[in-house]
Amino acid sequence: MNDIATGVPVAIMDCTWLTEMRTPAVTALATAALAPNTEYFGMFGCGVQGKAHMRYIPMTLPKLKKLYIYDIHEDAVKRAVEEVQPEIDVELVPVSSPQEIAEKCEAMSSATIILRDPLCVVKDEWISRGQTIVPCDMNTYFDLKTQYKADKYIVDSIEEHQLFAEMGYFPADRGLPKVYAQTGEILAGSKPGRESDDELIVCSNIGISVNDIAMGQAILKGAFENGIGTRLPL
Repeated sequence: MNDIATGVPVAIMDCTWLTEMRTPAVTALATAALAPNTEYFGMFGCGVQGKAHMRYIPMTLPKLKKLYIYDIHEDAVKRAVEEVQPEIDVELVPVSSPQEIAEKCEAMSSATIILRDPLCVVKDEWISRGQTIVPCDMNTYFDLKTQYKADKYIVDSIEEHQLFAEMGYFPADRGLPKVYAQTGEILAGSKPGRESDDELIVCSNIGISVNDIAMGQAILKGAFENGIGTRLPL
């Protein structure tokens, strides 16, 4: 963290932990706004971000009954259950295929990897009207057809998604899907979210670094006030 006026460093903080906390918070809030009655949520990816999602999602979905999880690495799924299940009241249910999650869950998220050439693991034919898809890995994991046919395509940052489109992360012949709103507009209530039960909504949140900076500043302020941390001699 640097002083905003001088640029002089004022603290060294763990940015990995901060991003781990911030990213699933956006997914959890967006899902609560777009699919508040979700009973079955699906999570693709059981790494650092995936496990953090498992901890956050139950906090914002009061009707949640089960949280289905999947990863190509079985040991990652096992570790996720061992680490996270004792911390939450909702049952974590490992599944053997992405299709099972896509066909069972009203809402789902993916925290895998961002690639220029999409994996399209979750096939469009598995997706149904009324579902809410909230990926953190842009268009890597879900079939490209799904985002283009969505009734509402929402992004955390239009400028960031446009940049990725310019870099070739969307098909050159189609470009970025038509953006309905930014996630912040939905959360602030300046634009309506879900307006009917049969709307297919995709809300892509790939992360905005200013969120890390804002949260970092709040944490730093708390550390100063409570005398937490180690002061380094300069």
